[in-house]
Amino acid sequence: KEYVIGKIDDIPEGKGRAFQAGRATVAVFRSNGKFYAMANRCVHKGASMCEGEITNGGTVVRCPWHNWAFDIATGEHCYDQSEKIRTYEIKTDGDQVILYA
Repeated sequence: KEYVIGKIDDIPEGKGRAFQAGRATVAVFRSNGKFYAMANRCVHKGASMCEGEITNGGTVVRCPWHNWAFDIATGEHCYDQSEKIRTYEIKTDGDQVILYA
């Protein structure tokens, strides 16, 4: 399913925001001019990933509660590949940001 979640300017560079896509709450990040999307719930203790810090040159997002580190593109935990946050496809069309869930 396709969701138009907002405009490009709604998501500042180097930051994340939460959006509703049907029943899912999704964290959308803008890093190095690209957009990434993952479930907004950390697999560890449920923190909102949209509040996490983007680090490692824009390739990692850290959970705001306990600093668990996840690859921003794949959702894989940086140190334990058995832990993963669901990711979503995201694209832009003109000035719109579109999430595919």
